[in-house]
Amino acid sequence: MIVMELSLQRFYITSVLILLSSMLTAVNAYAVDYWNYDNSGGYGPDKWSEYYSDCAGMMQSPIDINTTDVLYDPDLAYFDFSGYNLTNGVDLTLVNKGGHTAEVLYTGKEVLLKGGNLPADYRLVQFHFHWGSTNTTGSEHAMDGMHAPMELHLVHIQSRFSNASVAQLKPFGLAVLGFLFEISPENNTKYDELLSQFYKIQTVVNNTQDNETEIGTFSLYELLPENLDKLDFYRYFGSLTTPPCYESVIWSVATEKIPISEYQLNIFRSLYDDQHQHLKDDFRPVQNIDKRTVTTTKEPAVTEPMSSTQVTVFQCPTTEKPGNSASFLVGQNLNVVLVLLLTIFKVLS
Repeated sequence: MIVMELSLQRFYITSVLILLSSMLTAVNAYAVDYWNYDNSGGYGPDKWSEYYSDCAGMMQSPIDINTTDVLYDPDLAYFDFSGYNLTNGVDLTLVNKGGHTAEVLYTGKEVLLKGGNLPADYRLVQFHFHWGSTNTTGSEHAMDGMHAPMELHLVHIQSRFSNASVAQLKPFGLAVLGFLFEISPENNTKYDELLSQFYKIQTVVNNTQDNETEIGTFSLYELLPENLDKLDFYRYFGSLTTPPCYESVIWSVATEKIPISEYQLNIFRSLYDDQHQHLKDDFRPVQNIDKRTVTTTKEPAVTEPMSSTQVTVFQCPTTEKPGNSASFLVGQNLNVVLVLLLTIFKVLS
């Protein structure tokens, strides 16, 4: 218990120092407008940092989540996904985003994400996918060195910011939820409505411009795993996974995967990129985790009993997860960290 508490304290303190350092990073001076995922053409992930300096930062994403090194944080709360059921007044636009990904834009009435120890309410602005040419590659995040065939990113901005362009420049400006997929022998019928519209965005316009079409509104809640009110996830601080790679993202990667069939995955692979090649392998390789620590809501399967010589420091019960206990000391450290960071970026805003 003491070891876990000290590790969590180091995690919070290190996160503060890294975030403060990233706030002082100069704006990219040599950024270009064009990038892709092809390392052979000079604009792929291995060259991004030459044009976007933040892509060489210390808090880059995605990462390989080593589940044996993850720290269980009993104070890390579940998300409130109730806003994801909203459909009235919500407008959706399906986009082939410059040949980089398939994306759904949200406009109209706000869809809010709450809970999850986020410093504020966050507004959903879009979700998009990353997939591979095979079933062993595609996801951006890896779990214990293994990639999934596809990954879904739900991108949110702090509700007080006007748009993502503003939010991405602020510490904690973005909150992204990641969901990995797994191959299923049966179609995931919850994705039928969305995939039925993909023929409208098969190619990009004029090679690099977005190709978009308005689609019918549906509940985002339906696309995600069941029992969202108790969704376990991994938490770390990181960056955008595409240029300009700003380090302003609170990442939450779900432990539960979403099923999808080979047939449905091939609909994603049937899209075209800006070179009129099949859009696939649109993922950034995993980045160094450096000094960061990943925490989780998921309680360890086996908990070693406390010995009589061990001392538990300032424990208090929590009602969010019955049967668990939380360290008052660690909780207070988290509160201090959040207050400090919130104060800093409010001053800078």
